[in-house]
Amino acid sequence: MPRSAPTPCRYPGCMAVLSTPGYCAAHRSLVHRDYGRARRSFDTEVGFYQSANWRRLRASLLRLHPLCRACADQGLTVAATVVDHVVPIKDGGARLDAANLQALCVPCHNRKTAAETSRRSAGG
Repeated sequence: MPRSAPTPCRYPGCMAVLSTPGYCAAHRSLVHRDYGRARRSFDTEVGFYQSANWRRLRASLLRLHPLCRACADQGLTVAATVVDHVVPIKDGGARLDAANLQALCVPCHNRKTAAETSRRSAGG
């Protein structure tokens, strides 16, 4: 099998030569860090989820409801680690109303969020 030709690092201005296409070790972490920053800038709710009010309310709700509500409805006992908005903020749900919040485990939260995103993109 023939060897592939060496390629330069994809980082602008870097002269490192690599055996496989991509970034050199010095720039790989920078690119991943910048990607994460760019992704976070798209989420308009980042500031809200970092606020002291939200963190207090979230901690309080998890203390009061330590088990996942969706799993409990199925007769399972699973620890809750996520506080979810029953009616998403994007759909007009109240941000800090405890009546609009529920404790969920990560798989249940991901399943619910995926269903909401799917419904939203389908237009219904």
